[in-house]
Amino acid sequence: MVVLRCLLFLVKRLGSESWSGESPEYPRIVFDAVKDNPSFTKLVEGADLTDERPWFLSWFGEYLMSLRDSAVFGNVLAKMVDLLCEELQHERFGETRTKVMLAAIRVS
Repeated sequence: MVVLRCLLFLVKRLGSESWSGESPEYPRIVFDAVKDNPSFTKLVEGADLTDERPWFLSWFGEYLMSLRDSAVFGNVLAKMVDLLCEELQHERFGETRTKVMLAAIRVS
């Protein structure tokens, strides 16, 4: 998940400039690519429950803030809420579901 760490680093540093020169739909495509990546799912499934705030769950807020003035903000927010509050609440994620819900609350 080095790519996700790099994305988080860039979004933190560049903010909304991350999307400069890209199509309006590009941030949504990037989000879909992360959420649909099996490596991301494995990170969530194997989350260290002693970690108060796993880095791979804290990136959602930063990502969303980079889109706050974008036309795609609402669409990505809806996808993010669906991922955190529905998809990642499946029983296969076990005890991790609590951490995921806390991340969802921090995003909203």
